[in-house]
Amino acid sequence: MRDYIALHAFISQRSAMPFAWGYNRNDCVSFAAAAVLAATGREIGFGGARWHTASGAARVLKRLGGLQAAVDRELTRVAVPFAQRGDVVAVVGARGLLLAVVEGDTVAGPGPLGIMRLPRTASLIAWGAE
Repeated sequence: MRDYIALHAFISQRSAMPFAWGYNRNDCVSFAAAAVLAATGREIGFGGARWHTASGAARVLKRLGGLQAAVDRELTRVAVPFAQRGDVVAVVGARGLLLAVVEGDTVAGPGPLGIMRLPRTASLIAWGAE
């Protein structure tokens, strides 16, 4: 069962937090993992990987086979139209694919100055949070 109140609270807490590289900081992977934890209580570990910089994140993702493969190891893909609140999605950003979380009609993820939102229709891939 998903805790939508906790998910909303998590996203609200991050609303003014700027993007920051690092495990347990505010890059797209850390944001998605923390959102899944808030919504479901499920911890996503990405193989115990830790990173603190853009180059560190790139090394981790390369070792895990890329962003999609890293998420595939942790979550099960679902058809994009069936993604629910709290599910993780991939959208295209300035640097390629990035992760966001379904809020409803929008998806949310970390941006330069805080939460960025895109229409849900921007989602290319979806993974169920449970």
